[in-house]
Amino acid sequence: MKRCLRIKVSGKVQADSYREFVKNNARQLEVEGTVQYLEDGSILIHACGTSESLDCLIDALYAGGQKSSIEDVVAESMGKARNFRGVFRVIGGNS
Repeated sequence: MKRCLRIKVSGKVQADSYREFVKNNARQLEVEGTVQYLEDGSILIHACGTSESLDCLIDALYAGGQKSSIEDVVAESMGKARNFRGVFRVIGGNS
């Protein structure tokens, strides 16, 4: 069964490489959704997939990429499933 999460990642994540890290992991896990920068310096992820794939994505987010330093990962249910048309996208440009 598909479920959707809103995930906020804080720490040293304001590099393009972290968004690409998130996108690549999501695609490998067949998770659909979006990743974008927030004004407070964190990253917002909307992710939909199986419970197992979302758990694996969260594990990867905690581990972080080569240039990141993760302080916190907060995931909450989005309640209603969203349709991201089967893809994972990066929203916005450089901060």
